[in-house]
Order: sequence, then C-alpha cells, then structure tokens
Amino acid sequence: MNRTLRIGVKKLQRAFSLKANRADTGIGTLIIFIAMVLVAAVAATVLIHTAGSLQQRAQSTGTQTSQQVSSGINVQSVWGLDNNSSPEAGTVSWVSIYVSLGTGSSPINLANVTLSLTYGGRTAQLTYVGDSVHYNGTTTSTNNPAFSGYHSATSGTSNVFESSYFSALNANGTTGFSKTAQTNATANASKHFAILAISDSSNSMTGKYPVLTGGDEAAILVNVSAVFGGLNQDQSVTGSVTPQVGSAGVIQFTTPVAYTQQVMELQ
Repeated sequence: MNRTLRIGVKKLQRAFSLKANRADTGIGTLIIFIAMVLVAAVAATVLIHTAGSLQQRAQSTGTQTSQQVSSGINVQSVWGLDNNSSPEAGTVSWVSIYVSLGTGSSPINLANVTLSLTYGGRTAQLTYVGDSVHYNGTTTSTNNPAFSGYHSATSGTSNVFESSYFSALNANGTTGFSKTAQTNATANASKHFAILAISDSSNSMTGKYPVLTGGDEAAILVNVSAVFGGLNQDQSVTGSVTPQVGSAGVIQFTTPVAYTQQVMELQ
C-alpha cells in the first residue's frame, strides 16, 4: 500500500514538474515576443520619421535646385562713355551694364546683386549704393534730394549717361552741396554701383527694393574712373553680375583699339 502511494506521489510530482517547466517556457517565449514587437514598433517609428524627414529635405533641395537652375541674370549689353574732349587720347570713365532676367527666372532684387569686375590685374567687388539721399541744409531752406543711387528712365531719356544718374558716384557734380555729400559720393564711387530703371512694366523697382521681374530691364551704372582710374584702349575686362540665387550674367570684352567717339558699345 505504501509502495503504491509512493509511486502515485512520484507520478504527481513528475506531472506538476513538467507543467511548471512548460509554463516557464511559455512565459519566456511571450516576453521575447512582446520585446520583439516593441523593438519592431520603435524601428518602424524611426524609419517613418527618417523617411518623412528625407522626403522634406529632398523636396526642399529640389525646389532650391530648380530655382537655382531656372533663375539668373542676362547681360544684354555694355556701353562706355569717354567724356574727354579728345576721345582718341581719353579713357572710358563711366560704364552702363544693361541687365534683364533669364527666361523663366524668378524675380531678383538688384539691391542684393554683386558686380565683379577685373581689369589691369585688379578685381573689384561692387554692391548697390542704395537709395541714400544727402541734403545740403546750409544753402537751401528745403530738403533737395541729391546723389540718389536709384533713378528711373521708364518714361524715356535722351542720355543714359546723364550726370544726374551717376550723382551718387560722382563727386564732381556736388558743387554747392555739403562736404559730407561730396565725401560720400567719392567713397561710393570706388565700391558701389547705381541703378537706372529702363523698363518696369510691373512697377516692381524702387530705390529701396529694385526688384527685377520678367520683362524688366535695368542699367547698372559704374564709375570706372573711381574704381580703376578709367578703361584704356585695347584692354581686357571680365566680370559677372551675381544674384543671391541663380546663374550670374557674364561680362567679357576688350576695349576698342581706338576711341573715336564718346559713347561706344563695349559688349
């Protein structure tokens, strides 16, 4: 009888031991499964976030690239003025660079454009002189604007090289005005350019924000006498008109071998 009980007890112990082992194995497997699910969820979240971020960056880069490729400035022509009484022995003193937008280009603010010119072993980087206006309070009772860096010829002009258009870059025309104005004009001439609006159908160009849009044309005015001491005959000039975004307009010409007239086309 006792032997039979012992055998029964051993069988019961063996049965409960197997069930406990199986339960432990099942719980362990469940824990591993839950951990795998959690890891997969975290990985999926990271992948989704990364994919979204990459998509946004790709779209932004694509937009910037398209804008960079499609936008740009075209240099239509370059004209120079030799204002000496004997052109044959003179030098080009003032230069007018006609620019417009490239086909399909986005609007470009000329106030943010950089003009680079290389001549005689020197390279000058010129920026917009701005629509700064100086006054001579000592000789006038009212404020007389002078030396502005922006002018408009949209209603027509008989001479692009009028001294008033170069007023911000020409200290020679400051007679009767304050010494401050004359000093500013002299300093501006060697480091900056002025802007003359030639065509502005959308009225987008102002002195503070000279924005060039499709169909517009402007002249970038440079006092090369102040920058380089003038352009002599048979000399190479290179440069570029570089906007913030888009391709640059190219300037490349050689001055005539002989100056036979005051106004001449250089490019």
